[in-house]
Amino acid sequence: MNSLDSDKLRLTDFMDLPTLQEIQDSFAAVANVKATITDADGNLLTQPTPTREFLRRQNALALDEEKLTAQGGPAPAEGFLKEGAEYVAPIIVNNQRLGTIRMTANGALAGIDDAKLAALAVKAGIDIKQLKSLSQSLLRAKQSRPAAIQFLFLLANAIARLCFQEFQLRQRINELTAVYNVTMMLSEARDLNRVLQKTAEVVCDVMECKASSIRLVDVEKDELVIAAVHNLSPEYLNKGRITLSTAEIDRIALSARGFEYVKNMTTDPRVQYPQESAREGNVSMLSAGMRYKGKPIGVLRVYTDSERHFSPFHTDLLKAVAAQAAAAIENARLLAETLEAEALEKQVQLAAEVQQRMIPHTPPNLPGIDFAAVYVPCYTLGGDFYDFIPLPDENIGIVVADVSGKGVPASLIMASVRAALRAHVDNVYYLYEVLRRVNQMLYRDSRPEEFVTLFYGVLDAKNRRLTYCNAGHPPGLLLRDGGLIELASENMVLGVDPNENYKQSIIDLRSGDTLLLYTDGLTDAANFQNHRYGKQRLIEAFKVADKAETIAQAILWDLRKFVGLTQPTDDVTMIVTRME
Repeated sequence: MNSLDSDKLRLTDFMDLPTLQEIQDSFAAVANVKATITDADGNLLTQPTPTREFLRRQNALALDEEKLTAQGGPAPAEGFLKEGAEYVAPIIVNNQRLGTIRMTANGALAGIDDAKLAALAVKAGIDIKQLKSLSQSLLRAKQSRPAAIQFLFLLANAIARLCFQEFQLRQRINELTAVYNVTMMLSEARDLNRVLQKTAEVVCDVMECKASSIRLVDVEKDELVIAAVHNLSPEYLNKGRITLSTAEIDRIALSARGFEYVKNMTTDPRVQYPQESAREGNVSMLSAGMRYKGKPIGVLRVYTDSERHFSPFHTDLLKAVAAQAAAAIENARLLAETLEAEALEKQVQLAAEVQQRMIPHTPPNLPGIDFAAVYVPCYTLGGDFYDFIPLPDENIGIVVADVSGKGVPASLIMASVRAALRAHVDNVYYLYEVLRRVNQMLYRDSRPEEFVTLFYGVLDAKNRRLTYCNAGHPPGLLLRDGGLIELASENMVLGVDPNENYKQSIIDLRSGDTLLLYTDGLTDAANFQNHRYGKQRLIEAFKVADKAETIAQAILWDLRKFVGLTQPTDDVTMIVTRME
């Protein structure tokens, strides 16, 4: 039996006919009466005469009794008496009459068979002491009507109790099966709205309620918003907002208690819309809080059309479903966030590929000049960049820049500055004018906390002259004959003051000169002791008399030895230029 309709219960739903026949025959043998069991409509369920199997066992017992009597034991009980007055007792389960047990008393009881009495007690689930006491009363009272009726009702109640226990057991199985089914639905939820709607319907059916609803917490709006309903009219749903801060019933349900009960929604002062509840026909309500790891998710409510007290089992049932629904909702949100994060990550990867295309893969090839570059972004998208810009007459522009901030915003600003710089270089000869225009563009299009440090130089390969303009960037380091020259500047960073006037400088280069341009991610890198790599270590690593690529890799290797496995916090970028 998969389900129980409490309005259509039958006695045979709980006991099969052979079991009922056994109980009847045992009762008849013990009480020395004729008995029958009928259904609610009066139809016979058992035979008025004992079954052959029962008579066979009775004969066997009678033979044993004869042997016992021959050896000085008690005499056997008398046979059945003639038909007399009939007594009836109803068998009632869950306030519904399922059948009747009928007894016809025909004469006085000659004696009580303990073996038969014990068998009846076992079959009917009656306490043997109580049965013996009552049978002795019958024996003493003989044709006493009160004793006979009491005995009959004892048996009827015993059958009803067994049926009711079976009824409750099957109800619990059905309810737990419903919880399991809801759990499986929620755990496999892809369309969460559809599953929540199904959950509301199943809960309403299992708990035999008029209607149900699921409301979710909207913290920003301080509101419990409808997510699913069953058997509630649009007029009732449109009655008005349920404000969480003032919804005392639901706040209790969302507390550690986990639920709250309303006996009558039309009279309880905590109900926000009593008149609407009366028009809808909602009387009693049980609200269970939906919480996930202490976080309020929503409430699951069931409504009845008459006053009803919910048992502890039904309260626990609703709380269990509410907990599963809360977990499903939170898991669905996490899944949505995961999918969104994966989509964003894919977009970031695509952006990183575009950004990598902006960074020169190989340095330029100019006679008499050796170039090398290193670019190590801290995140997928970086805020540093370097560039080599081909210019007429064997000139080449050299750029190293560092954008404030990290990640996507910094990468977008980097792309904007690079594009602006290249656009102005094609049309403007003077370096300071190029930086002035880039500065004004950045100031106009960025926030106050967003700025850029930038070193822009033009190397004249034919005349071996470097013209440069430094906008707040770490000064370039020029290694010459074992000594160090800093290409310092007093210019301000880009993007702060739109009226800044930038100045450019010139330096003539010699054979053997080595120029290092870098970003502060190199000198600011720290180890586990929080000691910075620093400028002095950089200078020591820089003083490697070799090719540009060897120098760049020596500096990078020395940096990695210093920081070890410490997580980097900034991009590292450098350009090494060596005059041959």
